[in-house]
Amino acid sequence: MDRKNIEINPLLETYGKYIEKIDQALDKELALYSESEFIEPLKYSLEGGKRIRPIILNLSAESIGKIDENTLSASCAVEFLHMESIIHDDIIDNETMRRQKEPFHVKYGYNTSVLTGDFVLGLILAISSRLDNARITKDLATTAMLMSEGEMIEGRLE
Repeated sequence: MDRKNIEINPLLETYGKYIEKIDQALDKELALYSESEFIEPLKYSLEGGKRIRPIILNLSAESIGKIDENTLSASCAVEFLHMESIIHDDIIDNETMRRQKEPFHVKYGYNTSVLTGDFVLGLILAISSRLDNARITKDLATTAMLMSEGEMIEGRLE
């Protein structure tokens, strides 16, 4: 992952080792799909992220002495879920700027945005199937559904 779009701040200085491991794990996941039509859009979508959610997951796992390859894979699933939610949220909110660059749907169009979001959900399922932990799979699925429900509620309130 290219970090040039993020200015150095205390979070990066303090948690840089986590971000580096998470970025390496994300690169490893994406390498599995290097021939996919979605590879460039996926890389674009991951550029410049702060990785807060995966950092929290890693810190939690480390606090109970359980940080391993499964932790990094789960971190990828969490980051991909966040990425997917941003892609769809930007479409719904008709955003014109995200992280000082064009939002996904402006750069790639609506069809590619929706299909990339769907592809990412498949990525998350593939990762969770390798973890062989039904609770993680259930929690990821529940989170995705609750995020969608929340977006529907937000739309009604506007």
